[in-house]
Amino acid sequence: MKRKLVSIISTLIVVYIILSILITKNSENYKYVYHEPSNLSVQYGESQYSSIVQNLKVSLEKVTKEKFFITWSQVIGNQSYFGLTLIIDNLEKKKIDKTAFEYIYIEDTTTKQKYYPIPYFEIENFPQEQPLLHKAKFYAKFQPLPHDTISINIYFKFAGRLFILQNVDIK
Repeated sequence: MKRKLVSIISTLIVVYIILSILITKNSENYKYVYHEPSNLSVQYGESQYSSIVQNLKVSLEKVTKEKFFITWSQVIGNQSYFGLTLIIDNLEKKKIDKTAFEYIYIEDTTTKQKYYPIPYFEIENFPQEQPLLHKAKFYAKFQPLPHDTISINIYFKFAGRLFILQNVDIK
């Protein structure tokens, strides 16, 4: 009786080991992933601030708030600024004339105060490495905005068309 019991137990152990090895080998082919709620409904690469006039689209890519001071030898100065980067896109895939820029200014939505750029702006190919000639990046610098400014309207005139980006949150 003991012999039968020992042989049955040893057979069960051998079967258990063989099954464990097979299951372990097969489970390496499958990856178990924890699924979190999907963000597929979010539109990546699309700005929530954009304006389309005829065949041109202007979108806000980024807002930059730089605050820094220079103190070096005899030079001391406030180099802080507020910057805007816009993407200009010809929806008909035609080449953009980078000389067609006319003006840009921003307006505080609460005080209606207007701010004009310092004499620095740049229009460059987008992307720089392999330009899509129907897209361009526009960058402008402004004096720092008051601390209590929450949102702005951007007025951008390009190629005879006025683009207005409203209620841009800058906080």
